[in-house]
Amino acid sequence: MQNRPGQATRKALNLFFVLFLVIGSLISGSSAWFYQAELNTFFSEIKAQERKALTHKHDGITETFNDIIGDLIFLSRQNELLAYLDLKNIKMKTLIQKEYISLSLAKKKYDQIRYIDNNGMECVRVNYTNGNPVAVPAEKLQNKAKRYYFTDTMILERKEIFVSPLDLNIEHGKIEEPFKPMIRFGTPVFNNRGEKQGIMLLNYLAKNLLDYIRDEKIGRTNDIMLLNTEGYWLLNPIRKKEWGFMFDDGDQLSFAVDYPEEWHIIQNQKSGQIDTENGLFTFITIYPLQEGHRSGLVSHAPYTPIVNQSNSSEYFWVLVSHIPFEVMKSYKRKLLKTIFTIGAGFFLFISFGSWQLAFAITKRRIYQAQLIELAYYDTLTRLPNRKFFFDQLEKDMSHAHRQGRRLGLLYVDLDGFKKINDTMGHDAGDELLIKVGSTLKKTLRKEDTVGRLGGDEFAVILSEIKAPEDVKQIGEKIVSAMGQPFRLKAGIAQIGASVGAAIFPDHEVTMAGLTKQADSAMYQAKEAGKGICVMA
Repeated sequence: MQNRPGQATRKALNLFFVLFLVIGSLISGSSAWFYQAELNTFFSEIKAQERKALTHKHDGITETFNDIIGDLIFLSRQNELLAYLDLKNIKMKTLIQKEYISLSLAKKKYDQIRYIDNNGMECVRVNYTNGNPVAVPAEKLQNKAKRYYFTDTMILERKEIFVSPLDLNIEHGKIEEPFKPMIRFGTPVFNNRGEKQGIMLLNYLAKNLLDYIRDEKIGRTNDIMLLNTEGYWLLNPIRKKEWGFMFDDGDQLSFAVDYPEEWHIIQNQKSGQIDTENGLFTFITIYPLQEGHRSGLVSHAPYTPIVNQSNSSEYFWVLVSHIPFEVMKSYKRKLLKTIFTIGAGFFLFISFGSWQLAFAITKRRIYQAQLIELAYYDTLTRLPNRKFFFDQLEKDMSHAHRQGRRLGLLYVDLDGFKKINDTMGHDAGDELLIKVGSTLKKTLRKEDTVGRLGGDEFAVILSEIKAPEDVKQIGEKIVSAMGQPFRLKAGIAQIGASVGAAIFPDHEVTMAGLTKQADSAMYQAKEAGKGICVMA
C-alpha cells in the first residue's frame, strides 16, 4: 500500500514524458518545417526581388540609350543644320547654336553637343558648364581630326551610330578630376544631296546613368555593380575599386580578380543567379547598342583609345547585385532564434503559438497575392500590364473564333504627354497617366479590357462588336475623352490621343498580325495630324 503513491507518481511521470515527447516532437517537427519554409520563402523572395530590380534597371539603361540616340539622330537631321550645309550661310550657325543650347538646357545630361565638319574642325559646340549651356566662340573651336571618336564615326554610313566605351573623361592627356564618367555618341551628317559633311557628336554625362543604377529605391541591397566586358568595375559600392582599367596600377581592381569563379560563370551566361560562399550574385548582361551601332574598343592601363570597332553584340556591360554571405547567415541566425522563441511559447501557450503560425501563413499568402498583382498589373495605373493584356487578347480571340464573331483591338498613344513631363514634372506625368487609365475605363464597357503597354501607350480589347463601325465609333469616343482638359495638382493638362484600330478576323486572324495592324494604324493617325482614330 505504501508503494501505490509512488507507482502513481511514476506512471504520471511516464505519461508526462510520453506526452512531452509527443508534443515536443510535434513542435520540433513543426518548427523545423516552418524554419525551412520561411528560409525557402526568404530566398525565393530575395531572388525574385533582385531579378526584378536588375530587370528594371536594365530596361532603364536601354531606354536611356534609345533616348540619347534619338536626340543624336534628330540633331543630325536638324533643319537649320541641313540649311547651313546646303547654303553655307554663316548666319545659320546662330540658329544651330540656339537649338543645341535649348536641348542642353532641357536634357541637362550632355557635357558637349558638337557638329564637326569633314576636316575634323568643330563648327558648332555647346558646353554644359555648372548647369548652364554655353556656345563656344569661333576662335576657341578646335580641330579633332586625330581623335578616335572622329575617325571612328567618319567611316560610318548613314543611320549608323558610334558609341564610345563608358570611361572617365580625359583632358590634356590626364584623367579629369573630380572624375567625369563619359560616353560619346556620334553619327555621320549628310546634306540633302547625300554627301557626307562631317559628324554629330554628343558627350553624355554618364554620372546620370550610374546614379540611376545606384538608386537604392529598387532592390534589397546597396551592393550593385556595373562591369565592363573585361570584368572591371564601372560601378561599385566601394568607389576606390572603380575604373581600374584607367590606371597603371589598376589591374587588380576588378570583379574578375576578386571573384574569379563567379566571373567565369557570368562570362558564359547572359543572366542568372549564383549562390556561392561569397554570397548571392544576381546578374544580367546589357547590350545597349542596336543593329547598325558601333563601338570603339579600348585597352586598359595605360589608358589608350584603340580604333578597333566592335558591333552591337560585342559592346556589353554586366549588371550585378551582390548580397554577401554574412547577410544570409545573419538572417538564418535571426530566423532560428525566432523559431526557438515561438516554439517555446507555443509549448506553454498553444493558442498564442497558433495565432503566430496563422499570422505567418497569412503573411505569406498576402505576399504571394502581391507578387501576382505585380506580375500582371501596372503598378502605377493598376491596369493590366503588357503580359496580362496580351494573354487576355489571346483568350478573347480564341473565344471569338469559336463563336464566329468579331473582336476589336485599339492602340492608344497619348499626344503631348512628353511636354507635360518636361514642363510640369514627372509626378504630374504619373498623375496624368492614372487619370488617363481611369478615363479609359469609364469610356469603355464593362466587358472590354484596357491595359497599359508601357510609357504613354495604352491598348483596348473590344470583346464583342456587332459591326466595324462600332470600333471606329469607340475609337473616336476615346479621342474625344483624351482631348478634354485633365485637372492635376500642378495645374491643367491638355493632351490628345492618336488611335489605331484593327478587327478580328476582318483584318487579321493572328494575334501578331492583329497587333501589327493596330499599331500601324496608330502611327498613321499620328502622321495624319494626331488626335484621330484610323482603321487598319
